[in-house]
Amino acid sequence: MRQWFAWRGAIAGVAAGTALAWALVAGWFTGGLPVLAGALSERARGLLPLQVLGYLIVRLKFAAKPFGYWMTIGTVVLTCAVLGGLWAARNPRRYWVVAAGAALVVGAALWLLAAPPAVTYLAAGYGAQGMADAEARALAMRTVTAAVAFDGILAGVVFAVALWLPAGRSQPAASGAPSATVSRREFLSRGMLVAGTLATSGALIHWVGAAAARAGAAAQSLFQRIRGLPPEVTPNDRFYVVSKNPAGLDPKVDASKWSLEITGLVGKPIKLTYEEIRAMPSVTRYHTLECISNEVGGDLVSNALWKGVRFRDLIALAGGVSPKAIRLALRCADGYTEGLPVIEAMHSDTLLAYEMNGERLPHNHGFPVRMLVPGLFGMKNPKWLTKIEAVSTQFTGYWQASGWSDEAVVKTTSQVRVPGHGSATMNAGGEVELGGVAYSGDRGIQEVEFSPDGGKTWIKAETKPPLGKYTWALWAATWKPTGPREYTLKVRARDGTGLLQTSQEAPTLPDGATGYHTIRIRVRK
Repeated sequence: MRQWFAWRGAIAGVAAGTALAWALVAGWFTGGLPVLAGALSERARGLLPLQVLGYLIVRLKFAAKPFGYWMTIGTVVLTCAVLGGLWAARNPRRYWVVAAGAALVVGAALWLLAAPPAVTYLAAGYGAQGMADAEARALAMRTVTAAVAFDGILAGVVFAVALWLPAGRSQPAASGAPSATVSRREFLSRGMLVAGTLATSGALIHWVGAAAARAGAAAQSLFQRIRGLPPEVTPNDRFYVVSKNPAGLDPKVDASKWSLEITGLVGKPIKLTYEEIRAMPSVTRYHTLECISNEVGGDLVSNALWKGVRFRDLIALAGGVSPKAIRLALRCADGYTEGLPVIEAMHSDTLLAYEMNGERLPHNHGFPVRMLVPGLFGMKNPKWLTKIEAVSTQFTGYWQASGWSDEAVVKTTSQVRVPGHGSATMNAGGEVELGGVAYSGDRGIQEVEFSPDGGKTWIKAETKPPLGKYTWALWAATWKPTGPREYTLKVRARDGTGLLQTSQEAPTLPDGATGYHTIRIRVRK
């Protein structure tokens, strides 16, 4: 009987834990901001070894943070289930009250565990709404303290009620209600029929489209003819997105309350509103961004047309940077931090962007403003910027504290996009269309070569002039196999300084991946 009530307590713990998880995501105590959920996820991620974290990011890519986030939330529910079962075994008559108490105790423990990042995250959110730093941090600390106290007191009340309430039923209620059954065979057969119909229709549509494309290919240029090449300008909804936040927890900043503070070792600290920044002389340019965790041949690289103001013009409004300053500490609305050497930040082409491809900067790309620094990986181009502070000490950014590169200079990279998916099979007798992209940050691309024999011989590809000096370049070529067999195709690029891309393979951690992108092409008879 005790075992039965332990299981009932565990089930009640799942229910109470689910309610607690909902409260975390809903942002109780924090005005709807899911502060604790995000801070707890960050705390859990910080406990992972860097190699494990890097592996998850590389393998799961966009799914890495949602996976970690929901694993953390799942652990909360599981903990409540375990505690509910254990405590209910000792007090079986009141298992549901004990389970609720377990959830409250877990909630208070979570607030204590994640208090430092929660305060930082919450203070950054308050700061993005125009609140002064000291006031924002004080309010954040009071909020976190109140949440811990409330959970603790409420847990004590619940356990007191558990001792006071009369005993409940000791036997599970019998249920003789009939349950409806579903024919598994019928369900599977219908499902296979629907799947087969969709697959056949999709194949037919694809065949018709491919036939139409082949019919008009002869009149097109090489770059127009090769299907599958990425557009030179990536649409906003296809531009890669990476942030430290779990899915759905990126900040939504209200531009009417937001301001950008420039302080520290500057001539005159100032605050600028969104409209004041937009009223300044603007610059429009194409700029490619690549994530430092992008694998060789990966898709965490995109190109867009950006509009913004020169960063050094903003600093000039603040009276310039003191000679004592060596770095600029950048702080963002989600608690993200980044440190830039003054020389990088004051580069004539470093921008504070507020538009992307002719539209207002999307929320997931950093609205109201984000940095664009030539030649550096995406982590050095922070989003949702709220504060710039000139400092005389070495300032360590968010990802640098976890072991990633502080310099974060883009490596020369090239990749095959056509054929895609790492391998292809085709019939002998015709030409094979090849193409892809090459990128080297602020150094430009001089030429791209491909090798159909695993690197023994190299053939120069046609390189399309890039849209700007900080963008990727598209390359394309046609190649005729010598006969039916499997070919190992490699690609490499030479940057604008004449330096050849390194063939040495290296992982993304900590400086960015290197090596030649390789695919296999099987030619049939």
